[in-house]
Amino acid sequence: MENDLELGIATMFSDAAMQSVVPELRKPEDWDRFNEVIDTAKKDEQDEVDSFRDDKEQRRTDARKDLIDKAGSLTFEHPTPFSTDSFDKSAINRQVEIKVENDHQAALLGIVERRTEGFAELKQDIHVREGVRDHARDAFARTNELGNGEEHGMPTRDR
Repeated sequence: MENDLELGIATMFSDAAMQSVVPELRKPEDWDRFNEVIDTAKKDEQDEVDSFRDDKEQRRTDARKDLIDKAGSLTFEHPTPFSTDSFDKSAINRQVEIKVENDHQAALLGIVERRTEGFAELKQDIHVREGVRDHARDAFARTNELGNGEEHGMPTRDR
């Protein structure tokens, strides 16, 4: 349940990042890159959902095998009491379901995080490009500035 909450918050943050970058998109290349980030995220998410739906049994089998191997492995902790079994089928099945669902949620969360990073990189690139343009404009403005109320073409007393 907390993974759903984490995924929801990450999705809201990604949507906010998307909304913050939209006003800064000025060139067709920016829009193309913006749409590429969205399309890639949608495709990856759909691939993960389809894979989860189609391969759920295989994922369960793999997780169950890993948990049984872990439960049967030699540990250096205190020994279990005689005649007790560390293989509880219902507990392993619960752990399998939790592990498979958590892995799926983690994959979805990774997709949302990559989407957010894509928007952040796009915004950063736009800022770098616009910063260069603003820097040139500011330099030009400084060359035309006059100090102490002087006007163009007026001789000064120093000349």
